[in-house]
Amino acid sequence: METDKAQLIAEIRRLQQQITYVMGQYAPGAWMELDLTIAQLKSLFFIEFGGSSNLSQLATALGVTPPSVTGIVENLVEEGLVSRNTNPENRRMLLLHVTDKGKTLLAKLRESGLGRMSDILNQMNKEDLTALAQGLAAVARIAMLSQ
Repeated sequence: METDKAQLIAEIRRLQQQITYVMGQYAPGAWMELDLTIAQLKSLFFIEFGGSSNLSQLATALGVTPPSVTGIVENLVEEGLVSRNTNPENRRMLLLHVTDKGKTLLAKLRESGLGRMSDILNQMNKEDLTALAQGLAAVARIAMLSQ
């Protein structure tokens, strides 16, 4: 019984990799238009994920020193993607927030493959769509419980 489950999990992972690969072929446009370094992009995602961050937290997340992060953040601020504000609880600390422009960019990157996914889903029959929706709902439920 456990080998059946392990085989199903292996097959699901293989299929997920296949879908990710195929979807990636249709969505490079938004990513290729980026004028950001990998460190800047990682920083933008990290700051957004936490709602805000400070230089020390960002440096730790990137595995670099706080002075190294200063240039990364400066470029993001100049691009209008991140804002720096004084922390009201500690005036010596700057809080970093993703601006509306930064949020729009991140949303564009996340949604770059959704149009293609909609095309694929529209080609599926209702029974397959129902099964897929049930399976994804189960994955989402377990993922939320394990946070």
